[in-house]
Amino acid sequence: MEKLSILIPAYNVEQWLSRCLNSILAQNTEDIEIIIVDDGSTDNTLQCAKKFSAKWNNIKVFSKKNEGVGAARNFLLDKAQGEYIWFVDSDDYIIDGCLTSILAELSGELDLLSVSYNDIQLRSFEGTGIDYIKEHLINGYLWSKIIKRKIIEEASIRFESKRCSQEDWFFLMHVYPLLAYVKQIPLKAYVYCDDNKQSVMRGIGVEHKKKLVADSLETICNFKLFINEIRNEPYVEVYEQWMNTSVAGFLYSLFPLDYSMREIKRDIGIFRGNGIYPAGKTGRKKLDLFLRVVNHEYIYILLIRLYRLLRP
Repeated sequence: MEKLSILIPAYNVEQWLSRCLNSILAQNTEDIEIIIVDDGSTDNTLQCAKKFSAKWNNIKVFSKKNEGVGAARNFLLDKAQGEYIWFVDSDDYIIDGCLTSILAELSGELDLLSVSYNDIQLRSFEGTGIDYIKEHLINGYLWSKIIKRKIIEEASIRFESKRCSQEDWFFLMHVYPLLAYVKQIPLKAYVYCDDNKQSVMRGIGVEHKKKLVADSLETICNFKLFINEIRNEPYVEVYEQWMNTSVAGFLYSLFPLDYSMREIKRDIGIFRGNGIYPAGKTGRKKLDLFLRVVNHEYIYILLIRLYRLLRP
């Protein structure tokens, strides 16, 4: 069994996939398998991936119809053979030399390794997943987590397959409580890039943005159902704060969006029906102040109208 499976979902990334793969292949790749799934690209992404797999025995390439990143990640999980898995986005890359350090950390006892990214240097931590949650160290960045595959498989955790966004943090929130041993290190290992303007999170067009909003709305509602199931757990307050923070971000995101007042009121009604709105505390002063204002629907609607009236 390989020590580490690097899992790469790819969609229309012919311009960036080589950068990603070269950053991995330039390092020690013993005990590593690289699995790429082309998610129905319309450019030369699949051909690019196959060129690499023709030269490297540890690269496996698959192709499937386009169903979104959640389904692509589930496909990759089903193909992985490594003791640990690491999701790397095809338009990002990893830091030279980091694989040797990461592999040295992956002892059989470790359930999750969290590494630093870009210019963010994480503080060191060792403990259980619940301690990790209670110390507010959790985030939704899937690409900065190397996870023992057995944890995921034994709990039958998978991504919400219909999601184009938000599926990553929802997945991690199910994983965190199950971890007996988490380690976070300040090793800079990952570079999250923003030069792919066609990526899921940076795509343009009103319908695309509305899809992202719909995914966020449904994921928050599903997370509320999950919180109801763990009501007696010692970390539930932290998860509630995360949910409320997500609600604040959702409400803020609607200000500049070409979203009708009818649609805004509909979404608030959905939140209210699920016991999510008015939102509770986030643990962050600025966000709590924002919510104190926009938790009044009529004020929130008025502020959006004023914003849209006054914007250039």
